[in-house]
Amino acid sequence: MPQFSSLLILHKLMAAFAAVVAVIFVSGAIVYDRLSLIEEAKNRRVHTTDVLDTLEAAVAAALDQQTSLRGYLISGDEKFLDPYRRGGADFSAAIRKLKEQTSDNPDQQGRLDELNKLAMTWRVETAEREIALMAHPTTREQARTLEGATGKAAMDAIRGKAREIEQVERDLLARRDAVQKLAYATAYTATVMGAAASLMIAVLMGILLTRAIARPITGMTGAMAALAKGDTSIDVPGIDRRDEIGAMAAAVNVFKKGIIERQKTQVELAHVSRVATMGQLTASIAHEINQPISAALTNADAALNWLAADPPNLDKGRESLHHIVTDCQRAGDIVHRIRAMVRKAPLPKSRLDVNAAVLDVIAMVRSEAVRHGISVQIQLAEDLPQIEGERIQLQQVLLNLILNAVEAMNSLEDGKRELQISTERDVAGGVLVAVRDSGPGLEPTNAERAFDAFYTTKPNGLGMGLAICRSIIAAHGGRLWVTLNTPRGAVFQFTLAPLHD
Repeated sequence: MPQFSSLLILHKLMAAFAAVVAVIFVSGAIVYDRLSLIEEAKNRRVHTTDVLDTLEAAVAAALDQQTSLRGYLISGDEKFLDPYRRGGADFSAAIRKLKEQTSDNPDQQGRLDELNKLAMTWRVETAEREIALMAHPTTREQARTLEGATGKAAMDAIRGKAREIEQVERDLLARRDAVQKLAYATAYTATVMGAAASLMIAVLMGILLTRAIARPITGMTGAMAALAKGDTSIDVPGIDRRDEIGAMAAAVNVFKKGIIERQKTQVELAHVSRVATMGQLTASIAHEINQPISAALTNADAALNWLAADPPNLDKGRESLHHIVTDCQRAGDIVHRIRAMVRKAPLPKSRLDVNAAVLDVIAMVRSEAVRHGISVQIQLAEDLPQIEGERIQLQQVLLNLILNAVEAMNSLEDGKRELQISTERDVAGGVLVAVRDSGPGLEPTNAERAFDAFYTTKPNGLGMGLAICRSIIAAHGGRLWVTLNTPRGAVFQFTLAPLHD
């Protein structure tokens, strides 16, 4: 089997074809040989039948001679001699024909010679003497007596020898009939066995070809489908083969390595994008962290005052210390969110609540929005289905969209600056997230180009943010698109497929 698997597909097909042709050739040769034997047996049966017919004609000629001779002996009318002589001529012709027909059988030649000798003896010693005696009236009675004494015995001997020859021919006929029947049976058996062997070889080759070609191709198709979905953990089957399947497997493996490299590149780009995005929030992050730290300092100073009082107010001091703990926890939460966003290694996908992820992002950007005079509105639908995804990546998408909206509205000299983040259930049963702004919006002809890599309208932009966002959403089974807002601005929306248990 390994040797067969290493053959080229063309050679496999040629081997299967050669095996079937060989079986057909062998069974055809056997059938042809048997048919030749059947034809030969048929010809011999016809020949034996002709011999029997000729022998029957010879016996009939002898009987005609005897009958005509008896008619002459009884009536004395010489008109009976003509049939007698014709019978003799017919007998002689039949004997000559029989000797020609049995020229390949010395034993039958000997029997025919004996038959001819008996007939000649009867004709010379009995029949011709009787005819001669009938020529004189005084010896006619003697002729009739001679017929009764020797004629019957001679004719019985002729018939006996003819029956012996006939029996030999009939035995030959029976043997040839048996040979013909055996040849028919052999030809039938060879045909059936050849067909069965061809069928078995076809089934066997079908199984081998299925295991050697169809099954690997099916596995290859499954591997390619999995790779197309981004699953690089799947093994490419047939990579160690040396036929066309192996060549296909090598090509698919190169494709797999390319996807792995592309995924690594996407992870790197996503990390760079997150770090760059967080860099834009430096002032807001400092403000966010400064608030709980300042509150903690204030509460610490208050606690010192309460403890320095005479007598010390322990309840108030304890309350101030409790506020300090709360402020430190707020600062720790802010730092934790920032560290998660700049984390380089991707986290595994997990079950998550989209609304909770949205609120975490808004907590990071609210100060940035307020600093630029932007009103933030939140409309989160209840009872949304949970999704399976990578929390940090999805928050990166939302953070990127919100900061783009903030930057777009910051370029406006006048007018309201409104930012709305909403979630709702889409028509497919998943989650729809929308980020609406009241900025200058996009040109309708360039709206779709915004997602192209390296396309940007910012003076210092790289043009990778939205392209990365779209690839992240696509990896989560959703899609990201943009439309125009009313009366101005843009609406970026993306969908996420629900979690299926």
